[in-house]
Amino acid sequence: MALTEHEAKVLGALSCLDVASALSVRELGRCTGLTESSIRKALMRLSRSGLALGTVQGPSRWRPTRRGRLAIALPSYREYAGGRR
Repeated sequence: MALTEHEAKVLGALSCLDVASALSVRELGRCTGLTESSIRKALMRLSRSGLALGTVQGPSRWRPTRRGRLAIALPSYREYAGGRR
């Protein structure tokens, strides 16, 4: 699955977290510079494809899955990995 630029930015920001951490949509907005609606759309697509998931603390905090970390590490997405800008 090819990621859109917004999906790659969001997944890149999530992938720089340690395994136990998660980010809210607002925090992702600060990291990526994207609007909240763009982030929500990207998160919905990422979650449907198994690359990100909402945490047990609530659906407003997100983290990458193992598969998501592997996807963002691919050479074609290298510029987005580590996502904090």
